[in-house]
Amino acid sequence: YLDIAGFRAGLFYSWWDDGLSGETDDIGSIVTLHNSIRYQYETSDFYAGISVDELEDGFYKTGEEPNNVGVAFGVGGTAGAFSYQLTGGWDFDNEDGAIRAMGTVDIGPGTLGLAAVYSSGPNSYYSAAEWAVAAEYAIKATDKLKITPGVQYYGDYYVAGDDFSDGDAWKVGLTVDYQIVDNFYAKASVQYLDPEDADDSTTGYFRLQRSF
Repeated sequence: YLDIAGFRAGLFYSWWDDGLSGETDDIGSIVTLHNSIRYQYETSDFYAGISVDELEDGFYKTGEEPNNVGVAFGVGGTAGAFSYQLTGGWDFDNEDGAIRAMGTVDIGPGTLGLAAVYSSGPNSYYSAAEWAVAAEYAIKATDKLKITPGVQYYGDYYVAGDDFSDGDAWKVGLTVDYQIVDNFYAKASVQYLDPEDADDSTTGYFRLQRSF
């Protein structure tokens, strides 16, 4: 992508790629890497912007093509130990949109994260449920070890088809991050999901990660 005086054009991640620090929260888009045109105003502790996105790999209804256009906005910043973000998007092909609020604050030995999202119908910006709330607490156990339990509740959870189901769902998980040496990390995560109208599932992974 190219950046010129606050304008960005090319292939890059949208604000809907952001989330809480653990792995439990499911509050973003299915696909967050788009061809987009965006303008963003930013200072050291605040930003606000708007983008036009090509939603070519997003949600599309039965019998339709996965090529679509949307408009999104993002507003966020920091104030001392508190950070916040408000994100929205409108999917023109599906004629539905979504809005999300997210914030974190340093409390005690860790960071508390809270998020809420609402979708007027399944669309490329959010399609996991009609609404959802999520929370986590990232505990800095030592200088090298971080333990993050998290939970999420979904209202009218999406199972299949062109609309949300009438059933709810909940999810709980735990993620552990450990710094082995400088710029080299180990991450392990386990998640349990229990939808009302589908089978429950347990997922997890272990990863070694090198940062540059």
